[in-house]
Amino acid sequence: MPSSFVLAALEALTVVAQAGLLAWILARVIVDGAALEALFGPLAALLATWLIRAGVVSYRSRLTATASSQIRRTLRHELFDTLTAAGPLYRGPRGTGQLSTGLIEQVDVLDPFYSRYLPQAATALLVPGAILIAAFLTDWLAGALLLLAAPLIPGFMIIIGMGAEQISRRQQDALGRLSGLFHDRLQGLDTLRRFGAEQREIGRMAEFSEQFRERTMQVLRVAFLSSAVLEFFSAVAIATLAIYIGLGLLGMIEFAGAPSLTLFKGLFILVMAPEFFTPLRTLAVHWHDRAGALAAAQSLRELLEAPPARTEPEQPAGRVPRQPCGLQVRDLRKRFPGRSTVLQGLDLQVAAGEKLVISGPSGCGKSTLLALLAGFGEPDSGDILIDSIDIACFTRAQLAAIRGYLGQRPLLFPANIDTNIRFGDPSADQSALARAVRLSGLDEMVSQLPEGLATMLGQDGLGVSGGQARRIALARVLLKPRPVLLLDEPTASLDADTERQFWHGLDAALTETPMTVVCASHSPLAAEWADRVLALRDGRLKEIERA
Repeated sequence: MPSSFVLAALEALTVVAQAGLLAWILARVIVDGAALEALFGPLAALLATWLIRAGVVSYRSRLTATASSQIRRTLRHELFDTLTAAGPLYRGPRGTGQLSTGLIEQVDVLDPFYSRYLPQAATALLVPGAILIAAFLTDWLAGALLLLAAPLIPGFMIIIGMGAEQISRRQQDALGRLSGLFHDRLQGLDTLRRFGAEQREIGRMAEFSEQFRERTMQVLRVAFLSSAVLEFFSAVAIATLAIYIGLGLLGMIEFAGAPSLTLFKGLFILVMAPEFFTPLRTLAVHWHDRAGALAAAQSLRELLEAPPARTEPEQPAGRVPRQPCGLQVRDLRKRFPGRSTVLQGLDLQVAAGEKLVISGPSGCGKSTLLALLAGFGEPDSGDILIDSIDIACFTRAQLAAIRGYLGQRPLLFPANIDTNIRFGDPSADQSALARAVRLSGLDEMVSQLPEGLATMLGQDGLGVSGGQARRIALARVLLKPRPVLLLDEPTASLDADTERQFWHGLDAALTETPMTVVCASHSPLAAEWADRVLALRDGRLKEIERA
């Protein structure tokens, strides 16, 4: 940042001026025996340099903190935009844990780099440079001693930094894995309890936590040891310079500029010596911030390079369906890296207002097919038509107005029920909200709650049952009905009575607000509810005869 160099140059001038004034005042008092009255001017100038330097440092801290905040805010917006374009199917190279860790913690790891390391790099370049010039003009041998000692600290920083970056990267990876494991275990907590696997998973969490602790301690160990070595080097260099000046003033050295040394020159150089090494030592401390930031930046770069799920059309479709519409799929093919072909030559025809269930074993491609129908991704080849319009002609905003989507794990936020439902349409009025609550069958549950729709929920619907969570998610979808409704295992892990209530409630909603429904499910109750059932096998669909 140019402002950092300007402020660092101003600080360098104040450092040299402060050392010169302090050395001149002491020399006048010790050598000339000057009275206090004769020193009012120099003392006032010394105070002014202290105040200017303090003001420069304070202003630079505020400026860099503000700049760092703006950079991180912009980066988060870019990450959110990239991940939004990548779609809900994108999980990143290391899964959901890396996504959450990257958006929250790894972006914040960049703060010390921008707010401390970069400004300190400018200070470490200009302040020692100004002191070197002043030292050489005063005594060339003293300047040479400082110049010889100066490369020791940056050189050691580079050697330490090469290893510290690798250690920091391993620590960031361990944090991402731990976050992902914790996220997955929280989502599957109910399943773990049913199978009595809590203690085994607690042991695995403890093992991963211990690995993360060990890697964090490695980072801290490198930081503390390198700081100690750098302090030793700077102390030795200052001591060597003090010995030279002391022997020169005593007349015990007769070479170089020692014979012409005066108390003022000696004090001037000695006062500047600690200031020469202080910016370099501080930079060495912040060098570990740089190592951590580089490790975090590598992970964030992977997220920023996430490919978009689909290409936005240059010209949006001129017509957007508002009523239940038909779907047509022709010769659809999709393959994921490292896996066999999921969908191969798939054809599908769904009539407007039809209730279609697609069954099949886990991993056969039901969710992939729904994701492609929803526009969350692009097929390798084939066509998807919505109301006879190619899905590629619709923008993301247009697709959001066409299809509603309800998965087997509805996302509920730590907010009240009202807020969770209104997420489907924040501008909805009270009558629309009441209608969605009634159509989803939530009215009976809400009436039994002391706070009604104002009842707070925990993360992922903590505080309500699985069936109630799905009804809240259904109310969110029905708050603003769309022509097409896509359901991905919406009744997974529900008991038979709760599932039956769900399908009955959905039927009541479709009677009032007709939609074309495509549901992926292997539930017998879903097959009973549907108008037609197709089985997905080997990447193709086959009609199932109804009794």
